[in-house]
Amino acid sequence: MRRRLSAALSLAIATSGVAPALAADYVEAPPVVVTTTALVPSCEDPSVLAQVEDQFEYGTPNTVHAALQVVEFSNLFEKSYQPKGGHKLIERRYCQGTALISSGERRTIYYVIEHPMGFAGVSWRAEGCFLGLDPWKVYGANCESLRRF
Repeated sequence: MRRRLSAALSLAIATSGVAPALAADYVEAPPVVVTTTALVPSCEDPSVLAQVEDQFEYGTPNTVHAALQVVEFSNLFEKSYQPKGGHKLIERRYCQGTALISSGERRTIYYVIEHPMGFAGVSWRAEGCFLGLDPWKVYGANCESLRRF
């Protein structure tokens, strides 16, 4: 009995190496093409940055009591994209960057682009918060509602 078991085990071990090793074979997959149908523009879009800049330059004299202006935007990137669908009725893109202010300071900026939140719910809208320049905490402490992700 013991010899039969030993012979069967030896045969199983010997024949297991004969089968091809399929797991180690490399098969090149076709490239993945991602297509998006986003209704919100990208974080770097000039019209988005113009809206954020206009909002800042309109609100700053009334909140910070200084006539500050945005000189330039830099280091812009997307933090999160939430497509419309399911229980989400609004498409959102959360962004972050750095803004050079006319006072010479560089401030972190958080902004969101939302669709359909434009005029009469037809188009998109962008809103931003400059870190340290929101004394009324409209966007929460340290711009929390726009820096969620």
